[in-house]
Amino acid sequence: MDRDWARLGAALRAAREDLGLGQRDVADRIGVTRNALRNIEIGMISRVTPTVREYTRIVGWAEGSIDAVLSGSEPTREAVPPDEPATVTVDSPEELPMRIQAALASGGPVLDTAVINLPGEDGEDSEAQMVIVVKGRTGNATPEQIRRALLQWEKAEAQIRRSGG
Repeated sequence: MDRDWARLGAALRAAREDLGLGQRDVADRIGVTRNALRNIEIGMISRVTPTVREYTRIVGWAEGSIDAVLSGSEPTREAVPPDEPATVTVDSPEELPMRIQAALASGGPVLDTAVINLPGEDGEDSEAQMVIVVKGRTGNATPEQIRRALLQWEKAEAQIRRSGG
């Protein structure tokens, strides 16, 4: 089967631009150089890497979109933008482990959330996911302190995703 890497790169670039994101924005979030991102966008790749998978997550593509685009079809967008905070819904808080209950009950605002597929066999995603809730410290944080905390989280998230969860 012919895989059109230039088509994949062009589709990713178009999706990034549609979201108003710059190359540097996406590269920083993934944890790669702008040049590495440019290489993806011009099709200078020959396989699907964790970086490519993370790029598709950032632009909101659904599972299977990479293969669809490589085969000449269109990507599918996720129903919910990937970077919007998730809502935890449980019948009762008692369903969560006690240490999670305690952490969620402690003061401080929820700054972000992430759901990361854990690696399975042969580098494929497993059926398990990791849910991360990023909370700020208690007290009144300044906008600058919150911005710094979110930047630290973006770096940590990129490292977690690169390591496969």
